[in-house]
Amino acid sequence: MNEADFRKRIYSNPLEPDQETLEQASGDPQLRKILDETQKMEAEMQGILNTIDVPSGLKARLLAIPEAENFNQGAAHTTTQTLEQLAGKPAANANYFQYFAIAATLVLALGVSFSLTFAPTAAPNPAEIAFGNEVLEHLYHEITEIGAINRGGELPAVGLPMIRNAMAPVGTQLTASSASMAASVKFAKPCIIVPAFDSAHLILQSPQGAVNVFVINNSPVSMEYSINDDRFSGVVIPMDKGNMILVGESNADLSEYKKLFAENVDWVI
Repeated sequence: MNEADFRKRIYSNPLEPDQETLEQASGDPQLRKILDETQKMEAEMQGILNTIDVPSGLKARLLAIPEAENFNQGAAHTTTQTLEQLAGKPAANANYFQYFAIAATLVLALGVSFSLTFAPTAAPNPAEIAFGNEVLEHLYHEITEIGAINRGGELPAVGLPMIRNAMAPVGTQLTASSASMAASVKFAKPCIIVPAFDSAHLILQSPQGAVNVFVINNSPVSMEYSINDDRFSGVVIPMDKGNMILVGESNADLSEYKKLFAENVDWVI
């Protein structure tokens, strides 16, 4: 298999190469490099597609992109694949024509997604976006407790000792002056958001429903940024030796809790 044939196979399905392609890559450092770079690009593009909202008019822009004259017949339907993927339908065999079409038009989409939160020259990197998504996904592990708090159920406060036990593996603690704040904490336990790092999850009862507070001792993110899905919205905040994340229902005002916890969480590691 020559390099051109190898590239053709890799570009057709970067994340699931066939056995022959893998064997070729294992015996040739140059082909291995091509495989690694292509898979990295595929993963980054999938991350972008999964985390942004598609602005109106994008479909028309993609349909207006003409096919290259020398583009192979097997890829002639890639514009349709792109539109299906942006609409939430997986495309089995993404390829570089699709990437270039997306790259040309997603500049607008990225601007729309971040313009309300970030300065034009600042935005979270792909790893930070993925981290925020992991936090949001973890919320659904405790959806029963969140629902009970939102319904106004009289759940007992867990008590400051339990809160401290939950936070201790992370290397954090609530300050002594925060005892009154702890009275509204209805849930506190260690959790795993990112493997190899400790984290703790607290849920508070507030007038706006459940407020989730996470502390995790992974490397602080490069900047504060917002996260959201169809139900929840929140903020990731870099701290002394890790990160704090606050998440509430989509209409919740978290500014009070951001200030409160920023002033009352100490990193002791």
